[in-house]
Amino acid sequence: MAPSAGLVGPGGTPVEVSVPPGPTGRALDVTDLGADPDPGTGDDAPAIRQALAVAKAGDEVVLPAGVYDLRSADPDDEDANLVLADGVLLRGAGSDATVLRSSFDGDDDSAVVRGAGVENATVSGLAISSEHDGRLGTDPDDEGPGGGPMYGVQIGEDDGEGSRRVLIDDVSVELFQRHGITVKASREVTVTGCRVADATSVGPGGSGYGIVVEGKSDQRDPDAGNDSRHNVVVGNRLDGTHLRHGILLQFPTHNNLIADNIVDGGVRDAIDLHGEGEYLNEIRGNTVTGVDAAAIALGNPGGEENKHDASGEGNWVHDNRLIGNDQGVLVILGTPDTVIDDNGIVGRTGSSVGIELRNAPGTLVRDNAIWGTTEGFWGIRVAEDDGSSGRGAGVASDVVISGNRVTGRGNGITLEAGTGLTLEDNTVQVQGTPRRVFEGAEVDGDPG
Repeated sequence: MAPSAGLVGPGGTPVEVSVPPGPTGRALDVTDLGADPDPGTGDDAPAIRQALAVAKAGDEVVLPAGVYDLRSADPDDEDANLVLADGVLLRGAGSDATVLRSSFDGDDDSAVVRGAGVENATVSGLAISSEHDGRLGTDPDDEGPGGGPMYGVQIGEDDGEGSRRVLIDDVSVELFQRHGITVKASREVTVTGCRVADATSVGPGGSGYGIVVEGKSDQRDPDAGNDSRHNVVVGNRLDGTHLRHGILLQFPTHNNLIADNIVDGGVRDAIDLHGEGEYLNEIRGNTVTGVDAAAIALGNPGGEENKHDASGEGNWVHDNRLIGNDQGVLVILGTPDTVIDDNGIVGRTGSSVGIELRNAPGTLVRDNAIWGTTEGFWGIRVAEDDGSSGRGAGVASDVVISGNRVTGRGNGITLEAGTGLTLEDNTVQVQGTPRRVFEGAEVDGDPG
């Protein structure tokens, strides 16, 4: 299972995701074309668009330090302030120095920076914000307040062909409504060194997501031009105070790498495989803290337009540090063949479980270290899944729990439901109940 996950091709052949080359041509300074880096001095979008229009592959469009007011849309894309060009680098002086400030305010499908079917493009060293000055999202059940652009950076397809080899580096996004940085129906897009925070809504229907990688809801053909795969989200920071999810994968996107990111808090599950067929993704080396939900969740019970249930097969969750969250790793609604290994999970007061499996057929839970702080905490729990409006109900089957270490003030392993459950070589040293097996849970061998 695990060797086929992540940045590999068919049969497990490693895939090296390249990034666009650095600039080899001209440096086009937008201030030479009339952009004014002082805030509130007019619309700077036309000058930046002019630079992007005349740039050739290998050129860079340079935005010196300052605040650039974007008050108009691209003539060829009425929903975007700026549109990326093939082979062109859009570069600021750093995410702490150059700011793009959009006037979009709740406009449908609006994006500050958009790349549609673009190749070898780069966005680097800038912050994306908006003129929104109202409240921020805090209530996951409330669609409001909203405001600002829908998307900060949106990378997607054009006429069925996805974007390829795009780099988003050192970009900060705030004061948006739906997705800070989103990559859809594209491949070999790298998002690194970015920060996302402060969505204006965290309500249902797709608001308040930090970084998103998604496929097409009706497409699972690796040969298609819009197949979503081999994207890299690495070394980013998500401040989850006003984010519904920090990092989210949805629809049949596959063989992506989500690694070495830091997620601080969150309204819902921090790293979420959204229950729409996401498969063979690798989730490793991330640090998630202080989430009142799951740090990493596979499967999702929500959905308005698209009803969620199981994630796809063979996702690999390993070597993550999950500290002080309500749940460490959660697998539900029929998500199959997940590998969960070598994670370090630490509970806090009020945490419920380190690793929880409901309807999670074929899951392997191996060599994790789990420490609980309170008597209500369980290190590993296997339980019945009630499903979501009839979707995904059932019990786990053919689960292996092997070589894990559970310690601390809480409890060890509880098997409340399931068939073909195997426990082997686990170390449980807790102040509470070491093991508990309910009647009806079918355990192969001696649970100890």
